[in-house]
Amino acid sequence: MPLRTSIDTTRVQPDDRVRYWEDHCRSNLVGFRCSPYSDQGLLARQTCVDFGPMRVAHTHANAHVIERTPDMIRAFPREAIFVNVVTQGETFVYQRGHCFKVEEGDVLIYDARYPYLVGGAEQFALLHADIPAEIFHSRLARADLNKPIRVGALGSTQRLYNRTLSRLLAGLIQPERDGHGEPRTEAMHIEVCDLLGMMMGLGRPDGEASVGVSALSAGHLLAAKAWIEEHLADEGLRAEQIACAVGISERHLRRLFAGLDTTVADYVQGRRLDRAHEEMRLPACAGMTVAETAYRCGFASQAHFSRLFRQRFGLTPSQWQRQVADRRRAAS
Repeated sequence: MPLRTSIDTTRVQPDDRVRYWEDHCRSNLVGFRCSPYSDQGLLARQTCVDFGPMRVAHTHANAHVIERTPDMIRAFPREAIFVNVVTQGETFVYQRGHCFKVEEGDVLIYDARYPYLVGGAEQFALLHADIPAEIFHSRLARADLNKPIRVGALGSTQRLYNRTLSRLLAGLIQPERDGHGEPRTEAMHIEVCDLLGMMMGLGRPDGEASVGVSALSAGHLLAAKAWIEEHLADEGLRAEQIACAVGISERHLRRLFAGLDTTVADYVQGRRLDRAHEEMRLPACAGMTVAETAYRCGFASQAHFSRLFRQRFGLTPSQWQRQVADRRRAAS
């Protein structure tokens, strides 16, 4: 199981909150100096999870600034590249003479081996990935981090890739559930790096030259899967739509899924069946009929859905519903 730690500064006295926060982050992420800008002091909570060599965190906080000075770097070195996805509010970064405002939906990439100042406005939240610098640069050999890189969510394709990264990191923070979703492995840092390579190349005329072919393909595939997840309920979901959203040709999309020994249509069908299977386990969906579940998961025909469901899980949807209900009664 991944190592998981959590902190909430509201559990300690106001005068102790900054020191409590600094000590926790120094042990679990990086050493810095924190300055809150609220009459309430620092109100912050964070969950941090290790996945192999990568560390992922989700932070909610009120207005404050953190500073990593040259003295802090010498005392608490960290050979890492940091990635922040702002999920609420806005933040800023100052490093090596460059200052960027980072808004909700934007992604920030910066080198933690150099001094920096990072701050957030009132009630901001972000997902954070801490990737060893050696791994980052081995996957993205041409990435230039002489200054922070802000990947703004400007066009629809860029927004998709930013959401894909956000979804990937948020999924790592959540406790892993039983079911048939995408597997998590200790090599998730490779997926994150490849996706970052794709994002850093978007919108640049030399974008494809800035990252390797394998990284581009991996980034495209991750984005395609994310777009499929967002549109599973769309009855007419087709490869042409998915390829257009991801910004690649339909032929290339089909090649990517062929590399997984599947087709686009079979992948979509499998994810729809998995979602239906998972939804029927949820107490909130206990009163739904099989037909309602089929429709919610993108199936036009209940009979077709039931036949495919039985082929995949060995039970009809009605039998699975009864089994779930029996387990729920036994547990109550």
